[in-house]
Amino acid sequence: MSFGPVDRRSFLSGGAGAFICTLAGQKIVSDGPEPDLVALSGGIEVPPKVRAAKWRQLPIAAEPEPAPGGQKREYWIVATQARWNIVPTKRDEMMNKKISDKAKFSGYFYREYTENFGAPKGRVSMPGPVLEAETGDTIVVNFRNDLKVPVTMHPHGVHYTPEMDGAYKGKHTDPGGFVQPGKTFRYVWDCREGTEGVWPYHDHGPLDPMPLYKGLFGFLNIRKKGEPRPDVEHYLVFHSLLTASTGLARGFQCINGRAYTGNTPELRAKVGQRVAQYVTAMGNDFHTYHLHGHRWKSAGGRVVDNETVGPADMLTVEFVEDNPGRWFYHCHVFSHLHEGMSGWYIVEP
Repeated sequence: MSFGPVDRRSFLSGGAGAFICTLAGQKIVSDGPEPDLVALSGGIEVPPKVRAAKWRQLPIAAEPEPAPGGQKREYWIVATQARWNIVPTKRDEMMNKKISDKAKFSGYFYREYTENFGAPKGRVSMPGPVLEAETGDTIVVNFRNDLKVPVTMHPHGVHYTPEMDGAYKGKHTDPGGFVQPGKTFRYVWDCREGTEGVWPYHDHGPLDPMPLYKGLFGFLNIRKKGEPRPDVEHYLVFHSLLTASTGLARGFQCINGRAYTGNTPELRAKVGQRVAQYVTAMGNDFHTYHLHGHRWKSAGGRVVDNETVGPADMLTVEFVEDNPGRWFYHCHVFSHLHEGMSGWYIVEP
């Protein structure tokens, strides 16, 4: 058996696109055309409890109160659409080469607003805002959907009632699992003892997983009450921006929505600082987190410098900085590395 020539990009892409999901009867593959999500959402029946909901005065079933000494942490989050550039510098500084592929697309974003949706707190970002609380608090997310398709917010790690799950469940779906365009829903999550840590949140609505593949994900950070914060914290999502989710001619391996060193987040610290890095994967792939020139203890107590993280897993890397210089951090799956999943970590003396 003989094979034709294989160029570098064909080799790294791994061949034909993988199946992602079926929406409203349409099969979607990773390197296929971008589906019309607005049209597909029109083919999904609105669940009975969602149809019956009075959106302006939704009852909150068994809303938890903060534990003694805790407080209510209230956020105002909007799901919005905006243009996004995956490779803004048009270069890969690791390989010192130009990236000429088109890399702008229309993404989905969780965006934080001031109280009562007064004004955006900053630019759109991928991932969305970090929602913080302490043990004993409740997190209240006032969520408004400004997209043209139904989406949700589903948390990991914290406690919640079925109404606050933010998940589409077919005919059993609660209103929070099918937030329609232009509607607002109030999620309430309980940060009781045992929820401490960093967790992802993401869309889990009727178009799952396509809104996630377009950027709808973020982090929760639940701290022990009174626990000192690290001097430096870095939040990293390893994920793919696929042809099917962007409409671009090719997919990109990304960190926080950017691809290639010089575009991905430039992490910084100083010698002597206590550093914490939080890494998750979003999508179908497993990744590994490797930080040059550094090592840390795994959850099992082993000293490591490279750990695997699967979809929606959370990896926390902690160390006291002692090694100044310019370092790489990257996924050690080599095809992911060379398709954009790398960045700079700069340590000052």
